[in-house]
Amino acid sequence: MADFNNAETRDVDVETLMGTIRRRVHRIPDARYIMGAIESTKLRADSIVTGRIEEADTKGEAEARPQLERMGWKNRLKARVVTLIMRALRINFRYQQVFNNSVVSVLELMADDLYAHELRLDAAGSLGGYNRTNAGLFDRATYEQQYLDSRPFCRRSLSLFREMLREDDLALNLSCGSGELLAAFAENGIKAIGVDSDAEMVGACRERGLRALHGSILEYLRDSPDGSCGGIFAWRVVERLTTNQTAELLKLSKRKLRRGGLFVASATNVDHLPALKNFYLDPSLVRPVPATLLGFMVEQSGLSLHHFRFSIAGENGEDELADSALMSTAKAYDEYTVVAVND
Repeated sequence: MADFNNAETRDVDVETLMGTIRRRVHRIPDARYIMGAIESTKLRADSIVTGRIEEADTKGEAEARPQLERMGWKNRLKARVVTLIMRALRINFRYQQVFNNSVVSVLELMADDLYAHELRLDAAGSLGGYNRTNAGLFDRATYEQQYLDSRPFCRRSLSLFREMLREDDLALNLSCGSGELLAAFAENGIKAIGVDSDAEMVGACRERGLRALHGSILEYLRDSPDGSCGGIFAWRVVERLTTNQTAELLKLSKRKLRRGGLFVASATNVDHLPALKNFYLDPSLVRPVPATLLGFMVEQSGLSLHHFRFSIAGENGEDELADSALMSTAKAYDEYTVVAVND
């Protein structure tokens, strides 16, 4: 008879799954982790022993029938008992499978509720590993609406998408905020998804009918399939990360972009001293990142630096500058955008 307790044929271990979830929840509510644990359990359930027992037993019965006639009455009795035991086991496994599937379904509903609870409490992971302030202490959405203007970057990104990407490409907006760029993409029929560590901003995006996920941008990139994005767009993201985190962001972006995909990131032009006022107006920014430094890091990541674009705050117009002109003519501009290609 088959060994029903080996690792290959073991059924869904509901108790272990519940223990894992309970330990996780008692530390930090993390619906994404729990959903992953449930999916792993469901995958294991696809190879449940029930089917193997039924298939093996059916085959065994077919082969055994001609032999039963040649056996003595004692052996025939033993064979019948074994057959009855196997049938009882099959029934037991069927009931166990139904029970386990019911438990997994309940756990999925619980994970959905936990995710909604995370959005309300702002309790999940932070951008690039930084700890966030408690929800409600700072109204980021209202502040950005009144003092920060992402429209130049949105226009620039839309223009670059039309120039260099395909219609069916997916655009990924890192730290999407309230969704200005996502809305611009949606209005132009471009598939786009945003990621932000601020639950309230993600909620604002969803209220506008935009696709947005709550979580760490680095974790999202790590878990995304390679080559799945046409373009990655990041407004002022590198100014919120450490140097090592920026390096990881660039390397991950290279992996997640398709061949010919576009990486677009903007930051404050520190060569224009008045622009530093705009940098310090945004409390989420950690450190300025000079264009020369980001350009160097882009090339180190394996992405090909295509060009820089510079803009003046409050101006609709913008100039495109080549790398050779970067140091000599960039000082009059407030913000720069680096454009790189995954060759």
